[in-house]
Amino acid sequence: MKCMAFVPLDYPREVLELSSNGDKGWRRIVKNADELESYWRGKNGSGNVYFTAYGYTETQAPKHHRVDYNTPLIHHFVMDFDCKDFNNRGTEVSFDVPHNEVKRLHQFLMSENILHYVWFSGGGFHVWIPLSESLTPKSGSEVSRIKSSGRELIKQWQNKIGVLNCNDPTVMFDTSGMIRIPNSYNAKRGVWSFPLTSEEIMNFTFDDFMTKGMESHTGYIQHGEIKLTMKIIENKFSQNFNLKSVELPTVSLNDIHILPCLSQAAMGGGNPTHRARYHFASYLADRFRMFFPAWRVPNEEKEKHILSIVSICEQQEWVDYSYAKTEEQVRSIVMTGYSHATCATLYNEGFCMGKCKYYDKTGVE
Repeated sequence: MKCMAFVPLDYPREVLELSSNGDKGWRRIVKNADELESYWRGKNGSGNVYFTAYGYTETQAPKHHRVDYNTPLIHHFVMDFDCKDFNNRGTEVSFDVPHNEVKRLHQFLMSENILHYVWFSGGGFHVWIPLSESLTPKSGSEVSRIKSSGRELIKQWQNKIGVLNCNDPTVMFDTSGMIRIPNSYNAKRGVWSFPLTSEEIMNFTFDDFMTKGMESHTGYIQHGEIKLTMKIIENKFSQNFNLKSVELPTVSLNDIHILPCLSQAAMGGGNPTHRARYHFASYLADRFRMFFPAWRVPNEEKEKHILSIVSICEQQEWVDYSYAKTEEQVRSIVMTGYSHATCATLYNEGFCMGKCKYYDKTGVE
């Protein structure tokens, strides 16, 4: 795809295939540039067009119809600024708030001569930042180290330029999530994504962005010259997690605090992986039964828990959500009484974003 010449496009990668009515969707693999181009042409201009931010070196056995999300080829990362305060439970904010954060970030990156590209996404902004060295993790624990390193980088930037509360923490270095393809159509907003000049970043109003977004655009606009060098935390989990907790946004559901790693992986739309959904549901089940073993909870209570968890899953608006399938899986989790995953498991599977205040003190050697 010519619009993506500013970063390498590796394969296989996944795209989000939406049904004709836009209600349901599912992931599928594209194996080369021709397949991605075919997907792009068939969807762009009529619906939302998403793909994984990265390509991968492996696919998942035995069917190999999904990529292995712990084997990405990371040449860059994306920052996604929305009209939400993610440090305040995703509270809606005016467009000026993320716009001002992007202005500050752009000015900072320019002052450091750091290479970056900025798009108006239709409702917010996407900032693509290439790395000086490609990262090639081979396991979930390596992915978790990269995520933790990314959080540390953003913390350092915030110390210099102020808060970046509208930067969605679920997107940066998310190796399984989807990102809107640059220059594609935003069907929800009814406008096109387009690349921004420095003058547009600094001076456009919301109406200016929406007006320009009425027409499609191509290409990209380079800002800065030097690819970012990012320090990767190399410590083992047990060593690294002796450090002070990092500030990660907390999401609450029905007075249940959701682990930041699980809210990133399974909440807020998209098309989460099976493991993300499993961990999310088992975590909720453990808390609904107040940590009692399943055999001590009456079946009538378990039935209520099933209904509550399925309802919560439905509210996440997963693009391939199926009530029947979700109810079947949740019922199995609740009735069997599977315990939710430890921090060590979540770390080793690549979900961890850094030591948070809910760290359970499990570790790996």
